[in-house]
Amino acid sequence: MIKLRGTQAGFTLIELMIVILIIAILVAIAVPVFLAASNNGKRRTCQSNLRTIDSAITCYDGYYDAWPGNEACATVLGTTWLKRDPTCAASPSPGTYSLSGGTGTSPPSVSCPGNIAGHSL
Repeated sequence: MIKLRGTQAGFTLIELMIVILIIAILVAIAVPVFLAASNNGKRRTCQSNLRTIDSAITCYDGYYDAWPGNEACATVLGTTWLKRDPTCAASPSPGTYSLSGGTGTSPPSVSCPGNIAGHSL
């Protein structure tokens, strides 16, 4: 086997920098897409929780023939209509949903505990 003088096996610095640049561009494209998908999932989870609570309020009205009052969902709806007290995943602290504006004759409204835009029915 004849070895040529001055040739070495391996990548040049330019080739390595081009590969690193391509990877950096792909990461720059992918990260915002993943963050948007994560925020969209949290918003949809919150909306699903709001729908579940709204259904539980309707069941409460059908059972007691009155709307629940202004309290925390876990207190009013308990484990009878909700299996667990739902929390918003996007809130800074895991706040619980509460009912507001309800009297015996009018239904209460439920909103996201973090007051995050887009987290509504």
